[in-house]
Amino acid sequence: MFSRFLDLKSKEERFDMVELGKHAEKVMTALDESIRGLDNMDDFLSCLHQVGATHTKIPDFNPQYFWKIEQPFLEAVKRTLEDRYSENVESTYKVTIKFIIETLIDGFDKAQNDKALSGTAKS
Repeated sequence: MFSRFLDLKSKEERFDMVELGKHAEKVMTALDESIRGLDNMDDFLSCLHQVGATHTKIPDFNPQYFWKIEQPFLEAVKRTLEDRYSENVESTYKVTIKFIIETLIDGFDKAQNDKALSGTAKS
């Protein structure tokens, strides 16, 4: 996954990559939409499970990679909220992002299991 990014030496080089930037934008948009959908838990879970499941199409994707979005997300919240950021807000967003990531992983794992079962059924 994103193997060509591994050769980039500095953060600046990584930020200059258009593809990496587009992916980061997709990630943040998905997170934003997820949080907005918290009032409808069924849609919220379905959306995140679907996003997690799409990652099964990426060769050698490890669902633990989802945890790599935790700190950048929390930093983005802190920068966005500036002086409105507090310990209470931080605590709330930490719980929220943890739940989101765990749900993404659940969606990935379920899709992997479904693929394995459908592959076994075809045999």
